[in-house]
Amino acid sequence: MSAPRTKLVGILLACLVAAGAFAGTARSLFTPAWSYLPAAGRAQLAKQQGGSLFLPARTPLFYRYRGGAKVAGGVLSVPFTNRVRIRKGLWRWTGQSFVWQVRKLPAGKTCDQWATPTQTFQVDGNKVFGGATPAGAVAWRCVTNAHGTYVLSASNAGKLSAAGLAIVVASGLDVSHRR
Repeated sequence: MSAPRTKLVGILLACLVAAGAFAGTARSLFTPAWSYLPAAGRAQLAKQQGGSLFLPARTPLFYRYRGGAKVAGGVLSVPFTNRVRIRKGLWRWTGQSFVWQVRKLPAGKTCDQWATPTQTFQVDGNKVFGGATPAGAVAWRCVTNAHGTYVLSASNAGKLSAAGLAIVVASGLDVSHRR
């Protein structure tokens, strides 16, 4: 090989190594939103839900689980609340939140009949429906597994739009067997 070509190959190889290092760093910084719920709590909720536990992998920046997850009437409800940084290491909870809900899809209904959709989104390969209610924005999609068909939804009365909630809903997955 000629000297300029050898130099170019060396530069390309260095760039690939650097890109791989940065990709590894970025991957290690991602914390799935479902992991904010303690493992014991997730296990209890999965048991109450009949073996499946669908939770979001992504939430808007700084939204975290603070407490209050429950199953009532067959509906899982998990609130996620926004927080702001006061200074390094000190955070304050705000009044902004959204509620993640999971329920069985009623027999004889299709996902688009669960509520009245005013928007449809395609997010990460998932069809997500969205709309506005008097109480605020809502987004939902349906997922089928061995236990049945579930409606995964997120709603809020705050600043999040149906499009923002659609990203949360599209990330929903069954975490009943994750630690």
